[in-house]
Parts: sequence; structure tokens; C-alpha cells
Amino acid sequence: MTLGLPGHLARESLSRALANAGHWAAFTCLAIGVVLGAVMATFGQQPGRWVGSLLALVMIALLALVARFPTVTLTVLYLVVGAGVVFTVTVMVMDDGEFPSTNNAVLALPATALLLVGGAGSGSAIGLTWATLGFGLGEAAAFLGVAVAGGVYSPNFAVCFAFAVVVIVRVFDGVTRLSDMRRDTGLHRASQQTRELAIRHDYELRATARLHDTALSHLVAIAAAGSGPVDERLRVGIRQDLGLIVGRDWAIDHALGENSDAGPGVRSAGRPRSFAPAADTPPARNGRQNGWRGRARGGVAPDARAPVEETVPSLAHAFSSAANAGLEVRVTGDFAVLGTLGPRRVAALDAAVAQCLINVARHAGVDQAELALGLGGGEVTVAVMDSGVGFEESEVPPDRIGLRTSIRARIEQEHGTVRLWSTKGIGTTIVLTVPEGGE
Repeated sequence: MTLGLPGHLARESLSRALANAGHWAAFTCLAIGVVLGAVMATFGQQPGRWVGSLLALVMIALLALVARFPTVTLTVLYLVVGAGVVFTVTVMVMDDGEFPSTNNAVLALPATALLLVGGAGSGSAIGLTWATLGFGLGEAAAFLGVAVAGGVYSPNFAVCFAFAVVVIVRVFDGVTRLSDMRRDTGLHRASQQTRELAIRHDYELRATARLHDTALSHLVAIAAAGSGPVDERLRVGIRQDLGLIVGRDWAIDHALGENSDAGPGVRSAGRPRSFAPAADTPPARNGRQNGWRGRARGGVAPDARAPVEETVPSLAHAFSSAANAGLEVRVTGDFAVLGTLGPRRVAALDAAVAQCLINVARHAGVDQAELALGLGGGEVTVAVMDSGVGFEESEVPPDRIGLRTSIRARIEQEHGTVRLWSTKGIGTTIVLTVPEGGE
């Protein structure tokens, strides 16, 4: 019985609701006692009954305080005063000899109000404890009153019935709430496991893409270098990436930036640095490079890593990978649009574009590709186009993870989209779109 509330709110809310219901029932009993005493004092020629009405008013005032400020002190004070009222009323009623025993409606009114105290704290166990204490004090006060005034003590059926109702309601509430708490615990555990699986899946995707990118970029660079000694910068890059893979941090996201003395695929922490695309790139004007054409053969062009303005991000890793693969890239668009993305999103886009260019170099059968950048509708778009042999995406073997993981999954992790058009014998176009902002 949670009323659709969260577990930590349901317990207190339901306890206070049950306590409030008991308070209103107690107010009703005491109000009847006040009216009954006033009627008997006025029309029954029994002035002493005004005392009973006054005592009932005192209990009403204390109960109002308990309802407004449910503290232990006020609850105990109400119980003590209420027990005194029950004792006094019992003496008054039994002295008159109107009733043969304490099992009568007049004594039931203050005794019932006493066990419906509600009290401080929340929870069925606490509410049941206060009710039991009120019931016990009321019966003890009635017993002492009979002993003082004379008469016969008999358990009051109305009071016992009210106490039984309180016990049933509180026990039912406690049992059902325990069941709901167990169910909520199971749901919380399942939700936590789902989050853990999602995090693990995300981690594995990043790890797979990182391993694939690192190994493939170096293999392509070595193949493009031809025979003879390997370029020293390429050797340093391979050594550093091997250390990264063997170490503990091999799947941690590092911003995609090239060290000044390292080969392709080497990443350094921090915001990606900006790099000139190639040795023969004309000076950029207002961040736009139109119709750029550059080609690096036989390894990495020395000035392909020359840093430009730190505040203008670029696709450094993508251009480096293209240069290592001997791929000529024509670029149109404004690199300044990358400044609308966070460092992590720029790094993911850089790595995905690098994989696209590597795929062109390996599979398209051409040595040229086009790269277009644009911004519109709150999204940054990068298109990679080639006029190669083309392919059918459905025919790509499932064990090939370049397109599926290094490109599509990486962009989707940044809430972006990947669209691909390819026709055999005509070429392939891949459009990568990511929203502005991000980490």
C-alpha cells in the first residue's frame, strides 16, 4: 500500500494519513463527550457533569497539539492527561451508580480517544505501539477508578473493538508495505543492473573502437611506408600506443590530438589541438579552407602536425590517418564549426572521420576523397565522399567492426547519426551528424 509514492515517501505519508484518520475519530469521540456532559449538566440536573465536559475539552486541546506537532513529549503528555481524565470520569460515573460496570458508552468515549493518539514517529510499528500504550493506560485508569468509587470492572467492548480495528489496520499496512519495499528493492536492483550493463556496453564499444583504430591506423601506415626502415615518428607512435593498450588506461577516452613527435593514433589528454591539414595547405582565412588539396606519400608529412591557432579545433587525427594511407583529401567547409562542439565530441568525430578515410584508402580503390563540413539546425555535419568501387552495407561481414563500431557506434554514443549511401561502381558518401555542445 504505497499509493504510487516512492518507498521513502510512502512510509511517512501513509503513517500520517492513518494517524490523521485516528485523530478525527478521537475528536469526534471527545466532542460527543463534551456535548453529552453539557446536556446532562443542563437538563439532567447534574452540575458535576460540567467537569466531564471541561476535561474532554482539555483532551481536545492536547490532541490538537499532538496532531500539529507530533513529538514524543506532547504524545506522552496527552496519554498521561488522558489517563487522568478516564480515571476521573470513571469515578464520577461509578459514584452515581448509573451503570453496573465500566462497560458503558460514557467511559468508552475518552478511552477510545486515548488509544487513537497516533503519536510521534512514522511507521506501523510505532503507531501500533502508541495505540497499545493508550489502550493499556485507559483500561488501567478505569480499573483504578472502579477500585476507588466501587463497582464492577469489565472490559469496555467499544474500546476493545476500536483497538482491534487499529491493530488490524496497522498490521495490514505494515505487511503490505514490507511486500512493496521488497518489490521496490527488486526493481531498484534490476534498474541498477541495467545501468551497469549499459555502462559496460558503452565501455566495451569505446574499447573496441580504440583498439581497432589504433591497430588499423598503424598497419595502414606501415603498409604505406613501403620497404625499408620505419619512420622514427611512426615507430615512436606505435611504441606509445602499444604502451597504452598494454597499460590500465587503454580504453579511457583521451582527446584526439597528435604529439609533436609522435606518429598517428597517439592521443594526449586535454582539448584537441588544431593542426594544419597538409604541407601545401594555403593559409586559412576566417576559418574556411575551400578546395584544399593535399597529398602525403611514403609516411607522415613533417609539417602535417604543425599547430595552428589553439582556439580552432580541427580533424587532426583524420588528416594524419589520410596522409599515412597516401590518400589525397579535398576539403570544403569551415573548420570553425567544430568550435561549437565539446572536446569529447570533437574527438569522437575526428576518430570516426579518420576511420572513414582509412576505409576509403583500403577498400574504395581510389586515392582521393572529399571532406565537407557544415553547421545547420543546431548540428555539425561532416560528409566523407569518394568515387570508388562502392559496396552494399548489408554484405559487410559481421566480424568487420570498422563501420559498425568505430564509426556508427562512436557517433551514436554522442547522440549523433550516421547516414550512408553507396552504389557499386559509383562511390560512397557517409554523412556524420552530431548535435552542438556536449562534453
